[in-house]
Amino acid sequence: MKKEYDFSKAKKRSQRVKPDSQPSKVPTSIRLDDSILAWFKTEAARQGIPYQTLISSILHRYASSELVDKSEVKRIQKVKGAG
Repeated sequence: MKKEYDFSKAKKRSQRVKPDSQPSKVPTSIRLDDSILAWFKTEAARQGIPYQTLISSILHRYASSELVDKSEVKRIQKVKGAG
């Protein structure tokens, strides 16, 4: 790093910076079994992402109906095959 920087040619912002009206993430507390948390941390490390991001992603997919129980999928396939 330089000891001094020349800001004489810097341009001033034309508008004021507007802070976000709502934060994108809300801190919360949740109680999880040790084994579940260990699985999330291991899986997140394998994928190279933070474990809280992985948990958030899975919850988001579940809430938006993108994540389904495997037994439910098998049940639906069985019903479709019978009909």
